Amino acid sequence: MRPLIALLTDFGTRDPYVAQVKGVIASRCDGEIADLTHEIAPYDVAEGAFFLRDVAGSLRGGRQVIVVAVVDPGVGSARRLLAATDGAITFLGPDNGLLSLALGPEAAVREITNRALFLHAVSSTFHGRDRFAPAAAALARGVAIEELGPPVDRGSIVALDYAPPSYDEHVAIGTVTAIDRFGNVATDLDPARVGGIDGLTLEVRGMKVSRSGETYAAMAGTLDPFLIVGSRGTIEVSVSGGSAATLLRAKLLDRVRVAGERR
Repeated sequence: MRPLIALLTDFGTRDPYVAQVKGVIASRCDGEIADLTHEIAPYDVAEGAFFLRDVAGSLRGGRQVIVVAVVDPGVGSARRLLAATDGAITFLGPDNGLLSLALGPEAAVREITNRALFLHAVSSTFHGRDRFAPAAAALARGVAIEELGPPVDRGSIVALDYAPPSYDEHVAIGTVTAIDRFGNVATDLDPARVGGIDGLTLEVRGMKVSRSGETYAAMAGTLDPFLIVGSRGTIEVSVSGGSAATLLRAKLLDRVRVAGERR
């Protein structure tokens, strides 16, 4: 089976950048190329990291998968270029926190230093095309990951500035980890850890949400925000036919507090 090379960037699609990355890969291997997204907000490493964490599970299977993740405001600086293998997936990306949430504790990490794999004319502003893309193509051709460069201690890579949720008997503290195009505000809070969403009050940016529903349709007819268990399996705030993010002024990495009767 052909390897799958999956791309995640903040490049957008109006410029030639994504096409150039794909061209370098396609001209050097026969791997299948797929787009995860190119709509990460420019320079937003946190958004990219949460997105990558959310999709990594969908990519796990028997097939070889190589993820090229480039949200890289420090391109050309001394930050490292990483290749991290976690099961059947190898993640390539800058050492700026972008990969940190998707990798398990046993991931084997290497620094990409083998210049023989790079394009001959390497730009200081486009490592996605000139370094990551040819490295991904090399792996897809069967080049051993050991040839990319030396091992890196898993604990030494840059971690995203993010605290996992905390739970006690009466209160749970979490974080807004995604805001989708519909304005749904996803958190990292596990409804099972708080006894479900009925009877809970969630507070974010000084605003409180206490209503809850099982489906969007069940909450139709009002623009009041409500709690729902989203597709990630975590607590989300939604507005039927509207944007909870706009109403609550919520942003990525906002802290949220949940309290109420536990069942």
